[in-house]
Amino acid sequence: MGYNLEKINAISDGDTDFIEAVVVAFIEEIPEDLVKFEHEVKSENYKEIYQVSHKIKPNLDLLGMQESYDINLQILSWSKAETNISDIATAFDSILAKINSNINELKKEFNL
Repeated sequence: MGYNLEKINAISDGDTDFIEAVVVAFIEEIPEDLVKFEHEVKSENYKEIYQVSHKIKPNLDLLGMQESYDINLQILSWSKAETNISDIATAFDSILAKINSNINELKKEFNL
């Protein structure tokens, strides 16, 4: 499992409806962000890569996707410096696979 719901449990005070709402929002919104992210990586558009990477960062943190979060921080650094596009592409592929796997696991856990 590539996620940890401790942070969201802590801020929700055990409100399972809130937790599920956050998970559902993640499952519904992140795939669209990932499509844009992939497009920007392929276009080598550093500014937009940075924007999308920055946008998904809090979600990765909130849902305890630490490995994806750490990789995303590296993408943020590279895109801000406008360097390492091939490394960004490789890192994005890794994040994409991890997030898609996490989405499938969250769907199972929450019966979505």
